[in-house]
Amino acid sequence: MKIFTVIYSFYGLLVFSSLFIFFSIPLLLGIWFRGLKKMAYWAHHKIARTFFAFIFIPMKIRYEEGVDLNKKYVIIANHFSYIDIPALAALNIPFKFIGKMQVNNIPVLGYIFKNLHIMVDRDSKESRKQTYIDSFNSIDEGYSIGIFPEGGIKTEKVPKMAPFKNGAFAMALEKQVPILPVSLLGAYKIMKGSFFINWSPCEVVCHKPISTDGFTTKDIDKFRDKCYKILQSELDKAYNE
Repeated sequence: MKIFTVIYSFYGLLVFSSLFIFFSIPLLLGIWFRGLKKMAYWAHHKIARTFFAFIFIPMKIRYEEGVDLNKKYVIIANHFSYIDIPALAALNIPFKFIGKMQVNNIPVLGYIFKNLHIMVDRDSKESRKQTYIDSFNSIDEGYSIGIFPEGGIKTEKVPKMAPFKNGAFAMALEKQVPILPVSLLGAYKIMKGSFFINWSPCEVVCHKPISTDGFTTKDIDKFRDKCYKILQSELDKAYNE
C-alpha cells in the first residue's frame, strides 16, 4: 500500500473527528431540546459537506427536475462503500437514516445516531417492526427517511447493485410518500472496499421523485423494480463513460 494512501487516510480520519467534535454542540442540543432538533440535521449536512471540502474531494450535487428540498421523501441510494454515508448526508434535506444496530456500540457517535436516526436489528422481527413505527412517526413529524435498500454493501461487482429489499418501498407505499432515488457516483473509488481513502471526484444525482400514485402495497414488486432500474441505469451510464 502506498504511503500517500495511509497518510491521506489518517488525515481524513483526523478531519472527520475534528468536525464531529466541532459540531457536537448543535448535534447534542438537537437531541436534548426538541425545538432545536432540525438544527442537528443541518449539522450533519454541514459535517458531510465540510468533510469532502477539507479532504480536497470535489463534490457535485445535481438535482433533476421535480426535486423539492422542502418535501418529504423516502430517499434511496446505491451502497458500494462506507463513504456513501457522508455522501448521502451531504444532501440539504432533513432526513433520518435507517442504520444497523451495531452503530450503537461506537462511543458518542452511537449515542448521537441512536437519538437522531433510526436503528434496526435486521435479525429481529420486533426490531424491524419498531423501525416501521419509528419511520412512520418521523414522516408524520416532517422528516424524510434515508435508506440503502440493498441492505448493506452487498454488491458482487460494481456498478451492479444487489437486489433491493422491500422495506423502503413498503414504507413509501404505506405512507404515500414519493421515493427520491439518489445515485452516488464515484464514491466507490474513494473507499474501495476498505477504510482507506483514495482521491476521486464524487457526484450525487437526485433523480426525479417517483410518485406512489397508481401503486398500492400489492404492487410492491413492480414499484421496487421501477426504482431499481432508474438507479442502475444511471450507474451503468456513469461507469461506462
